[in-house]
Amino acid sequence: MKAKTLASFGMLLAVLAEACSVGLLGLSGWFIAASAVAGAGAYSAFSYLAPSGGVRAFALGRIATGYANRVVLHAAALRRIGTARLAVYDQASRSEGTGWSGQSLDRVMADADTTGMAIIQAAAPVVVAAVMTAGGCVAIVLAGYPLAALTLAAAVIACALLAVASARRMDDTTRTRGLLRTELVTAVEAWPEMASLGATDQLAHRTLQRLAAFEGRRNRHAATTARALGGTRAVSAAALLLTVLISARSGATVATVVFVGLLTAGVMANAERLVAAASAWVRSRQAEAHLASVGEDETRRPEVATTFRATYDGRSLAVSGYQLPESPTRDAREIAFAVSAGEILVITGPSGSGKTTLVTAIATALRRQPGPAVVTAVLADDYLFTGTVADNFRLANPTANDADVTDLLTAMALDRAGVGPQTGLGSGARSLSGGEQRRLHIARALAPKPDVLLIDEPTTGLDTDTAGHVLHAVRRQLPEAILVVAMHQPPADTQPLGPHWAKVSVE
Repeated sequence: MKAKTLASFGMLLAVLAEACSVGLLGLSGWFIAASAVAGAGAYSAFSYLAPSGGVRAFALGRIATGYANRVVLHAAALRRIGTARLAVYDQASRSEGTGWSGQSLDRVMADADTTGMAIIQAAAPVVVAAVMTAGGCVAIVLAGYPLAALTLAAAVIACALLAVASARRMDDTTRTRGLLRTELVTAVEAWPEMASLGATDQLAHRTLQRLAAFEGRRNRHAATTARALGGTRAVSAAALLLTVLISARSGATVATVVFVGLLTAGVMANAERLVAAASAWVRSRQAEAHLASVGEDETRRPEVATTFRATYDGRSLAVSGYQLPESPTRDAREIAFAVSAGEILVITGPSGSGKTTLVTAIATALRRQPGPAVVTAVLADDYLFTGTVADNFRLANPTANDADVTDLLTAMALDRAGVGPQTGLGSGARSLSGGEQRRLHIARALAPKPDVLLIDEPTTGLDTDTAGHVLHAVRRQLPEAILVVAMHQPPADTQPLGPHWAKVSVE
């Protein structure tokens, strides 16, 4: 069943579940009142069989449709979440030159969840409130009290307007929260340097100002929502009072007055939920806008020329037609090279010379090439996911067991730092140093035993001895693979590179 069909079926079940709830409330109130009136009169011929059967039917219907509604709507929401995530990943795979960060991945997950849950949190309450209002007004008109029905409709419209007014004042706090989180992390990392400069007071003041501004926006939104909820409850109380008075003044029996009052209360309970539904709808629209623009705020790398080719035939990697643009320190020129199995190519150049762009272009081209070849890349903005170290390794190689993970950690000398397969990694693995994170990225890339491995700045954050150990371990783990590494300069001691290595400069 398609997601839209599933969602429509879930909406229908939600309406039926709420209709049973409101019907149970109104009918049971009428039944109790009618029974009391009949019991107070002499020689009453009131029959309780039909209304009591109706009460039982509504009760069973509410249980069955309520359960089915939750199952179907959650299934539709999960499908929508999955579709949103896959759409973003497809877009990212087609967008060359767009850098991805851990924060952007976190936002994608959160925004996809928000858009999916809008079916339950926004669309369903609006549809249910609209249908219940129409049904309640029709029932009250058929009972003979059109003015009471008009009052009920006006009250629901007033609640809807309050909900819309509240939602329109909502700010997009997701980006603000992300910026604040970055600010706090930066402040913590910069604290030692600021302390040496005697500027910790200024840093603390700046951070507190940002926190206060964010909390102020949240408090203003909470106050607006609270006022809207208070307004809808006041409207509900007024509508209940007016419909009861109108029906009573029109000569309704006690049981009918109770029925109208409880039916109004049931309908207005759905109208009060419109405040939360409107807020959820606005958050969903904001999330959809974020997903549509994903990658636009990430680092943009230069476009790769259409003449560029990178191919792997199982024995060698051939790169041709890569155009290096002109810069203040070099003339424009074309790069071409070939690397055979078991060899290492070192791409050298200063920061900003285009090493990362070249490595990314090669990795993208090889991954699009059909065939059984396994290509892995360790780029500058690689991300470690929340979970254990073993969980991260199994993303690269689902068959890797704890022993395999331990061997790779040992090869990267991470066992000396106490890192094991079950070591927990928080968001961004901030508990590890930069050098430990880099070695963990490389170890994970080794897990699937790739035919071609590309590493951008493999020695970042490492001392000379550790850097040499890492390069030697990579070559030992993949003796027949093609290795392409980008760094400022080859190491002074080239022994870890082995005898078969070459250099290409992008200076």
